[in-house]
Amino acid sequence: MALPMADKEPVLLTILIDTSRMRWLAGGIGFDKQVFPLLASQDGDLAGYRSMELDEQTSFLRHRFCGALQRGCDRLWGLRKKAFQFIFLTDSVFPDAPCELTERIADHLAQWMTNPPVVFFSSDGGSFDMRPVEVTRLAGDISAEFFTAFDAGLPALLEVATQTDPWEQVPPPKMQSS
Repeated sequence: MALPMADKEPVLLTILIDTSRMRWLAGGIGFDKQVFPLLASQDGDLAGYRSMELDEQTSFLRHRFCGALQRGCDRLWGLRKKAFQFIFLTDSVFPDAPCELTERIADHLAQWMTNPPVVFFSSDGGSFDMRPVEVTRLAGDISAEFFTAFDAGLPALLEVATQTDPWEQVPPPKMQSS
């Protein structure tokens, strides 16, 4: 029997993009500042874009991040929670890529994913280690209420991001043989 939507707690599904380690982490932020570490990719998971042209880089990263969102939503659902906003936060522009790649990914995700909506931020300090973390919106929209919850829960999510144990480790994708 399907549960009514009222039984699902609203959460901000947040994808942290760690460009220094070329990985992503998917976690939830509740409206009560509670955080839910969900999934972490392996170091180097995002590095595959480096040898590609801009259009291929965009496609590669778009697929990785859509997979992160899908898996994150699945994990939240199992916790009786539902994503009401998708939030991406990158610590820096993507290295070894044309300067417009980060903004291109941000724009693409915000335009094509509307329910729930996407907002894409960049850390102004260029690192998640800087405190407080100041963010700049690159694309998408977020309500004042949702931003307040994000801003209040972000320090706790970044703190738990430094730990390995709370996160389900996502194995690297299988390589297709040619």
